[in-house]
Amino acid sequence: MVTAFRTNLLCATALSIACALAVPAHAQDAASQGEKPEAQEGGLETIVVTAQKREQNLQDVPAAVSAIGGETLRTRGITETSDLMGAIPSLQVTTPYGRTQPNFSLRGISVANEFSASTASPVGVYVDEVYQSFRASHGLQLYDIDRVEVLRGPQGTLYGRNTTGGAISFFTRKPDLGEANGYLTAGYANYDTFTVQGAAEATLVPDILGVRVAGTFAKGDGWQRNVLPGNERDLGTTDTIGGRISIRFRPDPDLDINLKLYAAKDDPWGTAPYAGGQLAGGQDALGYSRYDPQPFLGGRLLRDNEVAVDRVGKNISKSKGIALNIKWDVSDQFSVTSITGYDTGDYINNPDDCDGGPADLCSIGYTSTSKNFNQDLRFSYSNDRLDIIAGLYYGRDKVKTVNYPDFFGALRPLLLGAGLPGSYNNAAIGTPDAIRYIPAFAANPALGPGDAGFCDAIEINPNGFLDARSLIALQTDIAINNTGNGGMGGSFSAGCAGAGAPPFTPILGEQRFDVSRPSKAIYGDVTWKATERLTVAVGARYTQDKVNYLNGSTFLYALDGTTPVVNLIPYSNPYNPNLAPLEQREKANRLTGRINVSYEFADDIMGYLQYSRGYRSGSFNGLAYQGVNQVYYIQPEKVNAYEAGLKTRLFDRRVQLNLAGFYYEYSNHQVTQVVGATTFTRSANGRLFGGEAELAWQVADTLRFDASLGYLNSKYKGNVIDPANPASPTLNVNGNPFPNAPEVTFQAGFDWDMIDDGTNKLTLRGDASYMGKYYFDPFKNYGQTPCDTPPAGSNITLAGKAITCANPGYWLANARLTYAHDNMSVSLWAKNLFDKYYYTYGLNLNVFGYDYLNRGMPRTYGVEATVKF
Repeated sequence: MVTAFRTNLLCATALSIACALAVPAHAQDAASQGEKPEAQEGGLETIVVTAQKREQNLQDVPAAVSAIGGETLRTRGITETSDLMGAIPSLQVTTPYGRTQPNFSLRGISVANEFSASTASPVGVYVDEVYQSFRASHGLQLYDIDRVEVLRGPQGTLYGRNTTGGAISFFTRKPDLGEANGYLTAGYANYDTFTVQGAAEATLVPDILGVRVAGTFAKGDGWQRNVLPGNERDLGTTDTIGGRISIRFRPDPDLDINLKLYAAKDDPWGTAPYAGGQLAGGQDALGYSRYDPQPFLGGRLLRDNEVAVDRVGKNISKSKGIALNIKWDVSDQFSVTSITGYDTGDYINNPDDCDGGPADLCSIGYTSTSKNFNQDLRFSYSNDRLDIIAGLYYGRDKVKTVNYPDFFGALRPLLLGAGLPGSYNNAAIGTPDAIRYIPAFAANPALGPGDAGFCDAIEINPNGFLDARSLIALQTDIAINNTGNGGMGGSFSAGCAGAGAPPFTPILGEQRFDVSRPSKAIYGDVTWKATERLTVAVGARYTQDKVNYLNGSTFLYALDGTTPVVNLIPYSNPYNPNLAPLEQREKANRLTGRINVSYEFADDIMGYLQYSRGYRSGSFNGLAYQGVNQVYYIQPEKVNAYEAGLKTRLFDRRVQLNLAGFYYEYSNHQVTQVVGATTFTRSANGRLFGGEAELAWQVADTLRFDASLGYLNSKYKGNVIDPANPASPTLNVNGNPFPNAPEVTFQAGFDWDMIDDGTNKLTLRGDASYMGKYYFDPFKNYGQTPCDTPPAGSNITLAGKAITCANPGYWLANARLTYAHDNMSVSLWAKNLFDKYYYTYGLNLNVFGYDYLNRGMPRTYGVEATVKF
């Protein structure tokens, strides 16, 4: 794999350089807002960022920061969060539910395979400096953008909590109080997808009052097709609408007030997972495999873009809010900035077919609503030697969740058809509260089928409701025979049935809980220019966080699916509708900050050393629904990061090369482990180190080349499996890499003005990116050597090969050809040009006998036209 990567890397680089040498030079257009032309003609543009809460040349920021201006976003066709993955070093974007809930990973720091909408991302996401706590809405505001800034590494001083991995800041365009202007872009792509995006700006009072209105709309058929008879339809559709009104009021040159109101909705039919069966023949627990000939298709195989699922649902995300930014320049040296934001969000994924097959094996409905308030009051002082920033922050977010687990539903019609009453309940809940009886062979492994009393009922909890004999017998048969179809007909299952063990029933319930997270902080950062070339910066932030788990309750329905029969959280058998809900509260106080020393070796060469500490707030294991013992608190994450970097501009500022190396000590990394039919948040310690290189090369006035290379080495260490600690993983993770942490990432691209006569311009953009091999969870091969075979002493795998053998590295290529004339342009574009089949997300669901896998987008292509006015 490494040899293949190096070969492809050399080919890509050689091709780009060959193109560079073949092109004549002439003038370059100025870039968009956020990218200002360089005074040196023919050199790279200067990009102005506010990564340190003040305007600076990107090259003057002593930290690993990348920025992309709005015009560059447009010319590269970056229209959703996943498109950023090939444009920013060490950035990965994955998701279990399409574009509605992106999981950002920076330098291997991410939520990994967590899929709860109430879990905070360790990569802070900001829009116009307002923190976005609700992950389900992170993908809804990427239109009419001025620039995107990505800060890699902990940002515990000026950004605060939940930035152990870094911060991603989106800045929307605001009125410039000049001439009226706007644009309209319309496009058509495969899968019959129509897109419209535009903005219009009017200045009501010159230099004082202006309004900008922006909107986006996209509608299209799905790239995935459900072919199960009776359920045929497109999945993975496109259905997005959003709008924004920005008002800027500057009654005085020293007072700038910006008010923004926005709303957006994403309402597509979700995609179905590509389930990889873990049992013999690639089958799941009911004997289904998508890789077998399908009888309902006349015996043919499913195609790459086809699934056969019994139910489908929509992945709905909604967001609306208001943001107010007020900046008052009290004097030439002192200013006050107030940033206020309030937003609400909704996330609905109901139902979600989580088995990827035609039988009702796994389904769950997710619904979450959020209300979020953020207030940041910042004071800035600056003179020739000092830059001082101090501030106060208060934020509060609340997420209300109602989930509907529905597992092993295929048993319901079978059991009702066999004559069991609708009021019957023997749901397969394997918790200490729920289990009443176990079979004798579970207590005495020497007993087997044929032995007297081998399946006698042994009572372990008189208050439980589950007679677990048939369930444990089935699990035993599967483990022995490694068969699909649930191991039905196995000797243990047959023996227990003969002994009168009642059948277990599906799990169908309703889970409710709220998560409330108030946070307040005080912070300060001082940058001292000690000499003309030496600068020292010191910052600190003290945060007080509370995490409250409120209104927690779960109950189960009987076999009829409508009658409540038992409470699980809190526990009561029989069902008690008046049971008080579970409430738990925790708090944590943390000090974070940074020390940064930078030195300017020459006018365009600067190096820096930095120590920083980042912090991600603790959380509760909210998705647990089977018992109070599963709802526990996970301690906050902490990262101590050491970084060195070099920023350079060379050869008359035609070449920009930035280098960074880092080492992280990581405590309490929050990860997900699925055990049985329940999701658990665990935590583990580890370390990471690596490096990055970013290159921009203005080869000629008509050709620009960009590339980046990232290397990452991650490892868990120092962890002990502790059965008494519910946050401890139940499998050894020491020595394993972090999830979503590829060792190598690479990107290269070029912008070539093939024709530019001052009136007509033809530009070709091409880029390729490589995502190295990585694991979806922290358990690597689950002790399986080789990775796709059962571990020693077992007949079945603990996870499928898509999980245990890692997600293979893959290349993606994109291209865009744009013709521009005056204020009009037309573009032809393609993403995933070679139609690479790859996965972006994986989850081990071995209780159902399969790996849950999400596929990346297949090739998409289209045309779009833009008119500016």
